[in-house]
Amino acid sequence: MFTKLFFKTALCLGLILVMQQNCLAQAKTKDELKAEREVLKSEMKSKDAEERKAKIEKLSAPKTSGISSVDGLASNSTEMLTSTKEINVLVPEMYKRTVGESVDGVADVTVKKPTLDELNALGLNISKQIKTVSDASATVATASTDLKSAGMMQAPKGAKSLSYSKDVLALVLPELNLNLKVVNNLISTLKSSGNY
Repeated sequence: MFTKLFFKTALCLGLILVMQQNCLAQAKTKDELKAEREVLKSEMKSKDAEERKAKIEKLSAPKTSGISSVDGLASNSTEMLTSTKEINVLVPEMYKRTVGESVDGVADVTVKKPTLDELNALGLNISKQIKTVSDASATVATASTDLKSAGMMQAPKGAKSLSYSKDVLALVLPELNLNLKVVNNLISTLKSSGNY
């Protein structure tokens, strides 16, 4: 019950933050957007972010346990993990194309700027993934209850599967939130340049 309430609250606060950033970002100057990008770059290269990405890369889907709710959650978690990995590749590329340099500061003027539609579509995709993570988090309690009533043969596999799902949910949510902040900044940056 608490977990479900916690994740719903986190989702609502995240969506409010994103909407607020999007509204405020339109009023920001180019210098303010650049300063915000610098903060986001340091977040993306922080020790926590690097450790989270390394953990995401190491996770692999467990075998089925025979407990439908646990297996369903693990399957959804695997999809979220795959999607987050894809987004983790796209966001730095969009950053480089929008700003003209990589997150590490290497200049590249040979790339074509993304369109506003491309950035908006990426932002929408990330927002949908955040909602999917929140919805999946709500099913953890049900899966835990089903695991407790599972047979002796299914319980160890189910516990491993549930642990995997919890790890995925704990890792992908902060990663997606960070990526969404970056994309919102890129959208504002593109709008401020006036050539979209």
